[in-house]
Amino acid sequence: MKKMTCAEMGGPAECTHEITGATAEEMAKNGGDHVVAAHPEMAEKMKAMTPEEHAKWLADFTPKFAAAPEV
Repeated sequence: MKKMTCAEMGGPAECTHEITGATAEEMAKNGGDHVVAAHPEMAEKMKAMTPEEHAKWLADFTPKFAAAPEV
């Protein structure tokens, strides 16, 4: 299980909410759930992402997940 903050995942810089996941996909889902609950304006932007924009986000996120600390 790994841990990152919302800000480390690309959320608002001031958000220190910790998100965990065993895989990059699980952490992305958990982070998305947090964004929907805590940052509705950002959730709307995420929903409007094109498949290409989502693929770029995932490509940028995957090495960050790999480097995240284990909990």
